[in-house]
Amino acid sequence: MKEDWQLSQFWYSADFASRFATFLYAHCTPSTRIAFLSCPTSYVGFQHQNPLPHVYLFEYDARFGLVAGDNFVKYDLEEPDVFPQELRGKIDIAIADPPFLNETTNRYFAQTLNSLLDPTSGKLVLLTSTSTRAFLPSVYTSPPAGPLYRTSFAVEHAGSRLQNEFGVWTSWEWEGEVEGVRCEGREEGA
Repeated sequence: MKEDWQLSQFWYSADFASRFATFLYAHCTPSTRIAFLSCPTSYVGFQHQNPLPHVYLFEYDARFGLVAGDNFVKYDLEEPDVFPQELRGKIDIAIADPPFLNETTNRYFAQTLNSLLDPTSGKLVLLTSTSTRAFLPSVYTSPPAGPLYRTSFAVEHAGSRLQNEFGVWTSWEWEGEVEGVRCEGREEGA
């Protein structure tokens, strides 16, 4: 499938998707429930490398229903509470790549994530432009979708056409390296 720039879609490089899938899998068990929000190439990379049964793709672009099958959830960020009731509070790890680099979009995502993630142990992995750093701490404020910790992961997009630098944040802190990735510390407002 081709990127749809009208939907602000930008695919990850195959190398990044593979390394990212390995990183994510290090945080999983066979029963982990995972949701990918607006990052279909990450979903495809993960399921290709580490297929697990409870992995859901939340995506606006219905073309990805062919890829995810019954685990496809039509997701409209402007309707942040519209998703299957049986997933509410049941997701262990959510991976989110908000399609637009503004505070409003991130607030919609935070609302969805706080409803989706297990309230006591849910974890968020956020992929977004570093240009959003100024408002991230005020949007992703408390568990399960915050606070955020910057990682050393460098996001690579296919074709390297993007003008913005992208990064990866998590809602939990760890010491040492996980699959070569370090937690660099809590994100503070600019």
